[in-house]
Amino acid sequence: MRAFPPGRPGGSPLARAADWCFALQTWLMAACLAVMVMLLFGNVALRYLFNSGINVSDEISRLAFVWMIFLGSVIALRSHQHIGVTMLVERFGPGARRAAHVFSQLLILWVLWLMADGSWTQTVIGLDTALPVTGMPLAAFNAATLYAAVAMGLLTLADLARVLAGGPLPLPPGHAGGQE
Repeated sequence: MRAFPPGRPGGSPLARAADWCFALQTWLMAACLAVMVMLLFGNVALRYLFNSGINVSDEISRLAFVWMIFLGSVIALRSHQHIGVTMLVERFGPGARRAAHVFSQLLILWVLWLMADGSWTQTVIGLDTALPVTGMPLAAFNAATLYAAVAMGLLTLADLARVLAGGPLPLPPGHAGGQE
């Protein structure tokens, strides 16, 4: 399944830019995975074959893993792939379903605000703390959380605006049936 909608030749420039950004995020995730595999496999091979290793492999691999997870969470939010329990909401009528969606999006925005606020604080603190092997600032890890919170907040705001303007509610993947 694609992490982003297919290209929209007749779509707005903003929609095409969003598709491009999410395609870039998908490639960045693949790059993070490739870096992790190369560094960890190389480190294991060097340890067994030559009794040496790559000193920075653990820190760089950990950083790539953290960024890959948060990039993936943004992509999952955009494509409605996060876990959701809808057995109660599916029994609601169209108006109550819309109200529940708006309420849940407002709760999500509040949690994302807390996440962004906390990660901003940790990123600023981490600017003065260097990692032991690479010497990179610890903020490189915390910035992934900050990025995800801001990106998911923007996606949630866009979804909320669309639904409040009367647009259809998003359906979870694989859900059959009409919107409302």
